[in-house]
Amino acid sequence: GFTALSEHETQARRKSEGKEVAGTKRGQLNSDVALMNPWWRDPSGWESRDPELRAAAASNLGYRPTALANLKPGGLYLLRGPRRVGKTVALKQAISDVLAAGVPPLAVTHLALDGREAADLRTIVQNVPLPDAPEGHHRWWFIDEVTGIRGDWATQVKWLRDQLVDFRDATVVLTGSSAEKLTEAAGILPGRHGTITDRDRTLLPMGFRTFATTLRPQLGDLPRLRLSELHCRTGRVAYEQANLWLDELVRLWELYLLFGGFPGAVAALAAAQPNPRWLHDDIFAVIHKDAFRKSSLSAQKTSALVDRVWESIATPLNQTTVANNIDVATATVTRHLEYLRDSYLMWRCPRLDREWVAAEKAMDKVYPIDPLVGRLAHLRSARRRDVDVTVLSEAQVGLALRRAHMVEGLAWDGDDGLFYLRTATRKEIDFVGEALDGAAVEGKYTEGGTWASEAATVEASVYRGIVATRNEYDTSRGVAGSWAVPAAVLAVLIDE
Repeated sequence: GFTALSEHETQARRKSEGKEVAGTKRGQLNSDVALMNPWWRDPSGWESRDPELRAAAASNLGYRPTALANLKPGGLYLLRGPRRVGKTVALKQAISDVLAAGVPPLAVTHLALDGREAADLRTIVQNVPLPDAPEGHHRWWFIDEVTGIRGDWATQVKWLRDQLVDFRDATVVLTGSSAEKLTEAAGILPGRHGTITDRDRTLLPMGFRTFATTLRPQLGDLPRLRLSELHCRTGRVAYEQANLWLDELVRLWELYLLFGGFPGAVAALAAAQPNPRWLHDDIFAVIHKDAFRKSSLSAQKTSALVDRVWESIATPLNQTTVANNIDVATATVTRHLEYLRDSYLMWRCPRLDREWVAAEKAMDKVYPIDPLVGRLAHLRSARRRDVDVTVLSEAQVGLALRRAHMVEGLAWDGDDGLFYLRTATRKEIDFVGEALDGAAVEGKYTEGGTWASEAATVEASVYRGIVATRNEYDTSRGVAGSWAVPAAVLAVLIDE
């Protein structure tokens, strides 16, 4: 029969059940952590069985991003970037590099906690019995997709860094795909990064130079230009060297505009396969189910919104017009643009006001992070119009300039390095910036002797123009006049 429990017995049972649940969870975490760290058991053979590293090796690209190079012991690093760009592969490659440099395998701990609770991170660090790091070695933590953890993971990292000496002395690498969450974390973690100066790292789809040299390694001997050298004697000498490869560079540039720089797409191109449908579907899922996870838009509305936004590449985006065209509120468009930007799928080019300050109330230009993202609606449905190659070229020239800004020290999430300019005659110059040292870049994908007319707007300004053409090269107007430089040549010299 039924026997009523006393209050004391009820509390005792609940306490016991709580301990059992907590113990079970810790046991499961212990098992999961062991699976995430195969080098503890097999230091020499784990790479050949790791699924991400095996897939990277099977692509035969030889592509190895440098976003996690030169990690310093004791630092706390943040690696940002969109999903499907290869952050997990870069993390595993960094682990391989650390082990090859002599860090003992038992001192290296990898965690993949996407979808788990923030408290699980603290539980693992505090309570899961990890193997001891050998004497004289601090632990290295590699925590993948930390922005996918539910809850306030940044506060947990801060607490661990403040309260646990071992974690404070450890090297910690965090990767994530949400600019919003990583920016919030940056505000919580000051003073917890150690003495490093390069704590914020960004991994984007391959830039054109990486794309080109991956497919044609001999192009790696071409020089590099700083942004301040685009329109000067140093730039002219570099352009002349690169123009020796003009036919090859133009061909590669137009392949880049079709395939983009996501590793999966480049691997398909290298294997003479078509643009991979699985990758298009994956990136659409990243937009619809991840970037837009707070949204109530249907898949059809998501496609329509993305399609309409990218139709406006190269012109200031009128969000009200987009909203009316797809029958949603303007606020909905505004919110979803922020979702795209937050997921590193879109970047903004604001209008210059004065003294390298953006005009607050002016419409921005918006560009996709990669040609594949810009062409996504068409790639998934041939009924939707493809983005014009001239527009894609402008977008990728601008992205090459943004990458060069990042290499020269400007944070990726800052929109204060590159602007478009509205002239007194209400015409626009595509890209200007303080780092360009008086040069302005126009993304006009022209050929056949028409570049001079395209240069008229910048010729009437105070800037020294670079017109990014298809295959025209002309620097005969001297240091004060505009130059025609093929977009592929410009990008291969400045991009990463």
